[in-house]
Amino acid sequence: MPARADIVVPLRTEVLRLHGSLVTGNSFSDQEGAVVHMDVRRWSWERLLRLPRGTRVYWSDVREVDIRELSSFSVPVRYRIMIGDGWYVDGKGQRVSIQLQPHLPGIDLLRECTTVSRRAAVLLAVLGGVGLRRVALLMSFLFHFQVSKSALARWVADCASELPDGPGIAKLMNDQSPIVEAHFDELFPKGKRPKQCRLVLRDQNGRIFASEEIPDREKPTVVAFLQEVKSWGICPQRFFVDGCVAYRDAILEVFPGASIQYDYFHIIQNIWKKLRKAISERRRLIKSRSKKVATIAYAARLKDLATRLWENRWLMLKAEKRITAGEREILDGIMRDDKEIRRLREFALAVWSIFEDSKTPEQARESLTRIRERPEVKPKTVYDKSVSFLESRFEDMITYLKNALVQRNSLAETGMRCLRRLERGHDGFRNQAGFDNHLRIYQAVMYCGWTVHRPSPYCHTLGLIPREHDPGGPSVADSLSKAA
Repeated sequence: MPARADIVVPLRTEVLRLHGSLVTGNSFSDQEGAVVHMDVRRWSWERLLRLPRGTRVYWSDVREVDIRELSSFSVPVRYRIMIGDGWYVDGKGQRVSIQLQPHLPGIDLLRECTTVSRRAAVLLAVLGGVGLRRVALLMSFLFHFQVSKSALARWVADCASELPDGPGIAKLMNDQSPIVEAHFDELFPKGKRPKQCRLVLRDQNGRIFASEEIPDREKPTVVAFLQEVKSWGICPQRFFVDGCVAYRDAILEVFPGASIQYDYFHIIQNIWKKLRKAISERRRLIKSRSKKVATIAYAARLKDLATRLWENRWLMLKAEKRITAGEREILDGIMRDDKEIRRLREFALAVWSIFEDSKTPEQARESLTRIRERPEVKPKTVYDKSVSFLESRFEDMITYLKNALVQRNSLAETGMRCLRRLERGHDGFRNQAGFDNHLRIYQAVMYCGWTVHRPSPYCHTLGLIPREHDPGGPSVADSLSKAA
């Protein structure tokens, strides 16, 4: 039995939900696809505008305009709307023009498309990390929606202009959930020559709430940035930072009562970088020695050890709980054949123990003292440099042991990945405005509930919530089933 072509789908688009009473009919053709015909003159404008009884609305320059819609059908969908220049005469005998756009939420007369389609394209560009040229292709291939790259760039800027500025969105987020933590890090934007630094703050809920491009990472510059954040009414009680001393000094000046935690990831990253360098140097030394010894068997053993060190260099600094049985056998064999690698492995485990096993600040300090007394910690060695690094900021490294509200790790790195995804489809932004536009739209979607079909319930002040003239009206099936 052949399938029917007029399957009824009991759904309504945003336009039909809001303006179903304007529908006058529909049509279908292979060239135009499905067209819903509408006429704004069908409204009772006298009642809508609350005009005195007996006031008549006149229309001139009546014309049709096609509004593009996202289509999940095999053909394009559009609304062909009859509009005109409406006017009436007020009580003083003055001619008053009617502005149509404020009364047509969901329809963008200027851009000749629906607001849903505009928001969908913008969200593809921002959250999808897709370049504008590819967004234009996707809109065409997936939704039968034709739009140019330059128009998309204007749409992104227009959508961002409808949102509050950076401080406004930060205040909105703070009102929703007070910001008590600030995970502090920096980003070096792609495509910038010379390189520029962008400071980024992320709160305890993972929300990016402040970002600013600065010329340098000196204390006065960072202080100015933090003072601006403080002027927004945001006063974090806990900060998480990397090794930049300017961050720590600036925080103590602007927020003297705040706790500072040196991020555990950056602590381990700093020490592991030194130890990896030592492993590479040890491997080169062994390989060089294998070429100088006279005994063939001993040379072969040294060469084999150098090969195993290179192939398993990542294993030397792997956490004990993550090592498999096969990896344990390889690691034990290397440490058995090279006492220097054994010492390096034991040193790494001792550093881990400070942060993994210590339950109190006193225990952490005692562990650091024992590491300083280890025999391999000799002046000017990689071990001495590692211990000196720990001693330089140790009290900031163990803040989490002194304050139960402070966690050991920062959320800043995940914030950096979010911003990198915003840059990816654009190979970096050409200017500051482009980045700010994408970031504010990202914040509105991820933190304030702005979606393709609904603006944020928290953003009633943004001018994004449509006025629902007609909550009833026909469904998609009612308007398109006959045409299909």
